[in-house]
Amino acid sequence: MSTFLWKAVKVATFLVLGSALFNAFRNESSEESGKPEEQYTPPVHHHQPLHRPPPPRLPPSQSYRPSPHRPPPPPEPPTHEDDDQADRSDEYYNGLRARANKEGNEMARCFSESHEAYDRKDHAAAKDLANQGKDHKQRMEQLHKEASNWIYLENNRGKQPGEIDLHGLYVKEAIVYTDAALKKARFRGDSEIRLIVGKGSHSEGGIAKVRLAIEELMRKYQLVAELDPSNSGVLIVELN
Repeated sequence: MSTFLWKAVKVATFLVLGSALFNAFRNESSEESGKPEEQYTPPVHHHQPLHRPPPPRLPPSQSYRPSPHRPPPPPEPPTHEDDDQADRSDEYYNGLRARANKEGNEMARCFSESHEAYDRKDHAAAKDLANQGKDHKQRMEQLHKEASNWIYLENNRGKQPGEIDLHGLYVKEAIVYTDAALKKARFRGDSEIRLIVGKGSHSEGGIAKVRLAIEELMRKYQLVAELDPSNSGVLIVELN
Protein backbone atom coordinates (compact mmCIF):
# COMPACT_ATOMS: atom_id res chain seq x y z
CA MET A 1 0.00 0.00 0.00
CA SER A 2 2.74 2.36 0.81
CA THR A 3 4.46 1.64 -2.46
CA PHE A 4 1.30 2.43 -4.38
CA LEU A 5 0.88 5.76 -2.60
CA TRP A 6 4.45 6.73 -3.22
CA LYS A 7 4.06 6.13 -6.93
CA ALA A 8 0.82 8.11 -6.97
CA VAL A 9 2.51 11.06 -5.27
CA LYS A 10 5.33 11.00 -7.79
CA VAL A 11 2.88 10.96 -10.71
CA ALA A 12 0.89 13.83 -9.24
CA THR A 13 4.07 15.85 -8.73
CA PHE A 14 5.12 15.36 -12.36
CA LEU A 15 1.68 16.40 -13.52
CA VAL A 16 1.74 19.58 -11.44
CA LEU A 17 5.22 20.51 -12.65
CA GLY A 18 4.32 19.78 -16.24
CA SER A 19 1.18 21.88 -16.01
CA ALA A 20 3.13 24.79 -14.49
CA LEU A 21 5.78 24.63 -17.20
CA PHE A 22 3.13 24.49 -19.91
CA ASN A 23 1.31 27.53 -18.53
CA ALA A 24 4.55 29.50 -18.23
CA PHE A 25 5.53 28.73 -21.82
CA ARG A 26 2.08 29.70 -23.07
CA ASN A 27 2.11 33.05 -21.27
CA GLU A 28 5.54 33.93 -22.68
CA SER A 29 4.39 33.06 -26.18
CA SER A 30 1.28 35.20 -25.85
CA GLU A 31 3.32 38.23 -24.68
CA GLU A 32 5.71 37.94 -27.59
CA SER A 33 2.84 37.56 -30.03
CA GLY A 34 1.36 40.89 -28.78
CA LYS A 35 4.43 42.98 -29.74
CA PRO A 36 4.28 44.74 -33.15
CA GLU A 37 6.50 43.13 -35.70
CA GLU A 38 9.43 45.32 -36.81
CA GLN A 39 9.70 45.76 -40.55
CA TYR A 40 13.07 45.43 -42.17
CA THR A 41 14.09 48.32 -44.36
CA PRO A 42 17.03 47.62 -46.57
CA PRO A 43 19.68 50.41 -46.68
CA VAL A 44 19.64 52.66 -49.69
CA HIS A 45 23.01 53.07 -51.42
CA HIS A 46 23.48 56.25 -53.49
CA HIS A 47 25.98 55.44 -56.14
CA GLN A 48 28.06 58.48 -57.16
CA PRO A 49 29.28 58.63 -60.74
CA LEU A 50 32.93 57.95 -61.18
CA HIS A 51 33.50 61.15 -63.24
CA ARG A 52 31.67 64.30 -62.24
CA PRO A 53 31.16 66.90 -64.96
CA PRO A 54 33.21 70.09 -64.33
CA PRO A 55 31.31 73.12 -63.02
CA PRO A 56 30.35 75.68 -65.64
CA ARG A 57 33.06 78.30 -66.16
CA LEU A 58 32.14 81.94 -65.77
CA PRO A 59 32.98 84.41 -68.50
CA PRO A 60 36.18 86.44 -67.98
CA SER A 61 34.24 89.47 -66.79
CA GLN A 62 32.68 87.43 -63.94
CA SER A 63 35.48 84.99 -63.14
CA TYR A 64 37.17 87.44 -60.72
CA ARG A 65 35.58 89.98 -58.49
CA PRO A 66 37.88 92.04 -56.27
CA SER A 67 37.11 92.36 -52.62
CA PRO A 68 35.00 95.43 -51.81
CA HIS A 69 37.60 96.37 -49.20
CA ARG A 70 40.50 96.36 -51.66
CA PRO A 71 41.36 99.88 -52.91
CA PRO A 72 41.08 100.39 -56.66
CA PRO A 73 44.33 100.24 -58.63
CA PRO A 74 46.03 103.57 -59.31
CA PRO A 75 45.28 105.10 -62.70
CA GLU A 76 47.79 104.58 -65.43
CA PRO A 77 50.11 107.51 -66.00
CA PRO A 78 49.46 109.43 -69.22
CA THR A 79 51.56 108.27 -72.11
CA HIS A 80 51.64 111.63 -73.86
CA GLU A 81 52.81 115.06 -72.84
CA ASP A 82 50.28 117.73 -72.06
CA ASP A 83 49.68 119.65 -75.27
CA ASP A 84 49.30 122.94 -73.39
CA GLN A 85 52.58 122.61 -71.49
CA ALA A 86 54.58 124.64 -73.99
CA ASP A 87 51.88 127.32 -74.16
CA ARG A 88 51.77 127.61 -70.39
CA SER A 89 55.57 127.87 -70.29
CA ASP A 90 55.56 130.72 -72.80
CA GLU A 91 52.67 132.33 -70.97
CA TYR A 92 54.58 132.27 -67.69
CA TYR A 93 57.71 133.75 -69.26
CA ASN A 94 55.78 136.36 -71.22
CA GLY A 95 53.77 137.20 -68.12
CA LEU A 96 56.94 138.01 -66.20
CA ARG A 97 58.19 140.19 -69.03
CA ALA A 98 54.83 141.97 -69.31
CA ARG A 99 54.73 142.71 -65.59
CA ALA A 100 58.31 143.98 -65.73
CA ASN A 101 57.47 146.26 -68.66
CA LYS A 102 54.47 147.60 -66.76
CA GLU A 103 56.67 148.41 -63.78
CA GLY A 104 59.09 150.11 -66.19
CA ASN A 105 56.32 152.30 -67.58
CA GLU A 106 55.27 153.28 -64.07
CA MET A 107 58.89 154.03 -63.23
CA ALA A 108 59.21 156.33 -66.22
CA ARG A 109 55.95 158.10 -65.36
CA CYS A 110 56.98 158.70 -61.75
CA PHE A 111 60.40 160.06 -62.72
CA SER A 112 58.86 162.33 -65.35
CA GLU A 113 56.30 163.72 -62.92
CA SER A 114 59.03 164.09 -60.31
CA HIS A 115 60.98 166.37 -62.67
CA GLU A 116 57.85 168.39 -63.36
CA ALA A 117 57.18 168.80 -59.63
CA TYR A 118 60.77 169.88 -59.07
CA ASP A 119 60.53 172.48 -61.84
CA ARG A 120 57.49 174.05 -60.20
CA LYS A 121 59.32 174.12 -56.87
CA ASP A 122 57.16 171.37 -55.31
CA HIS A 123 60.10 169.58 -53.75
CA ALA A 124 58.01 167.37 -51.44
CA ALA A 125 55.98 165.97 -54.36
CA ALA A 126 59.15 165.59 -56.43
CA LYS A 127 60.80 163.54 -53.71
CA ASP A 128 57.74 161.35 -53.19
CA LEU A 129 57.41 160.64 -56.93
CA ALA A 130 61.13 159.88 -57.18
CA ASN A 131 60.83 157.31 -54.39
CA GLN A 132 57.86 155.72 -56.14
CA GLY A 133 59.90 155.56 -59.34
CA LYS A 134 62.71 153.77 -57.50
CA ASP A 135 60.27 151.20 -56.14
CA HIS A 136 58.92 150.52 -59.63
CA LYS A 137 62.46 150.20 -60.95
CA GLN A 138 63.36 147.65 -58.27
CA ARG A 139 60.29 145.54 -59.04
CA MET A 140 60.98 145.81 -62.78
CA GLU A 141 64.54 144.56 -62.38
CA GLN A 142 63.42 141.71 -60.13
CA LEU A 143 60.79 140.54 -62.63
CA HIS A 144 63.23 140.70 -65.53
CA LYS A 145 65.72 138.70 -63.47
CA GLU A 146 63.13 136.03 -62.72
CA ALA A 147 62.21 135.85 -66.41
CA SER A 148 65.83 135.56 -67.57
CA ASN A 149 66.67 132.91 -64.97
CA TRP A 150 63.60 130.88 -65.88
CA ILE A 151 64.12 130.97 -69.65
CA TYR A 152 67.84 130.23 -69.34
CA LEU A 153 67.22 127.15 -67.21
CA GLU A 154 64.46 125.95 -69.52
CA ASN A 155 66.51 126.37 -72.70
CA ASN A 156 69.64 124.78 -71.25
CA ARG A 157 68.05 121.78 -69.61
CA GLY A 158 70.01 118.73 -70.78
CA LYS A 159 72.59 120.75 -72.72
CA GLN A 160 76.24 119.70 -72.83
CA PRO A 161 78.61 121.67 -70.55
CA GLY A 162 80.34 123.34 -73.54
CA GLU A 163 77.13 124.74 -75.03
CA ILE A 164 74.65 127.37 -73.82
CA ASP A 165 71.44 128.70 -75.32
CA LEU A 166 70.86 132.45 -75.07
CA HIS A 167 67.38 132.52 -76.61
CA GLY A 168 64.86 134.68 -74.77
CA LEU A 169 67.50 136.83 -73.06
CA TYR A 170 67.92 140.56 -73.45
CA VAL A 171 71.34 141.82 -74.53
CA LYS A 172 72.57 142.72 -71.05
CA GLU A 173 71.29 139.41 -69.68
CA ALA A 174 72.97 137.44 -72.47
CA ILE A 175 76.28 139.14 -71.72
CA VAL A 176 76.05 138.21 -68.03
CA TYR A 177 75.33 134.54 -68.79
CA THR A 178 78.06 134.43 -71.47
CA ASP A 179 80.65 135.77 -69.03
CA ALA A 180 79.69 133.09 -66.51
CA ALA A 181 79.83 130.36 -69.19
CA LEU A 182 83.29 131.47 -70.34
CA LYS A 183 84.65 131.26 -66.80
CA LYS A 184 83.23 127.76 -66.33
CA ALA A 185 84.57 126.58 -69.70
CA ARG A 186 88.07 127.83 -68.91
CA PHE A 187 87.92 126.21 -65.49
CA ARG A 188 87.05 122.88 -67.14
CA GLY A 189 89.86 123.36 -69.65
CA ASP A 190 87.58 123.39 -72.71
CA SER A 191 89.13 124.41 -76.02
CA GLU A 192 85.94 126.02 -77.32
CA ILE A 193 82.40 126.92 -76.35
CA ARG A 194 79.26 127.00 -78.48
CA LEU A 195 76.91 129.93 -77.93
CA ILE A 196 73.41 129.62 -79.39
CA VAL A 197 72.67 133.27 -80.13
CA GLY A 198 69.83 132.84 -82.62
CA LYS A 199 69.38 134.19 -86.12
CA GLY A 200 67.33 137.24 -85.16
CA SER A 201 64.15 135.89 -86.75
CA HIS A 202 62.03 137.10 -83.81
CA SER A 203 63.96 140.32 -83.25
CA GLU A 204 62.76 143.73 -84.37
CA GLY A 205 63.90 144.33 -87.93
CA GLY A 206 65.30 140.78 -88.12
CA ILE A 207 68.55 141.95 -86.53
CA ALA A 208 70.24 139.46 -84.19
CA LYS A 209 71.02 141.95 -81.42
CA VAL A 210 72.28 139.27 -79.05
CA ARG A 211 74.65 137.86 -81.66
CA LEU A 212 76.09 141.29 -82.45
CA ALA A 213 76.57 142.04 -78.75
CA ILE A 214 78.30 138.69 -78.11
CA GLU A 215 80.58 139.14 -81.13
CA GLU A 216 81.56 142.56 -79.78
CA LEU A 217 82.19 141.01 -76.36
CA MET A 218 84.48 138.36 -77.89
CA ARG A 219 86.49 141.03 -79.68
CA LYS A 220 86.82 142.81 -76.36
CA TYR A 221 88.18 139.61 -74.83
CA GLN A 222 90.34 139.05 -77.94
CA LEU A 223 88.75 135.69 -78.60
CA VAL A 224 88.12 134.22 -82.03
CA ALA A 225 84.38 133.75 -82.61
CA GLU A 226 82.95 132.35 -85.85
CA LEU A 227 79.50 131.27 -86.92
CA ASP A 228 78.88 127.55 -87.23
CA PRO A 229 78.90 126.73 -90.98
CA SER A 230 75.98 124.35 -90.49
CA ASN A 231 73.94 126.72 -88.29
CA SER A 232 74.19 130.50 -88.53
CA GLY A 233 72.48 130.84 -85.16
CA VAL A 234 75.43 129.28 -83.31
CA LEU A 235 78.62 131.13 -82.48
CA ILE A 236 81.74 129.01 -81.88
CA VAL A 237 84.27 130.69 -79.61
CA GLU A 238 87.85 129.42 -79.40
CA LEU A 239 89.31 129.64 -75.92
CA ASN A 240 93.00 130.43 -75.36
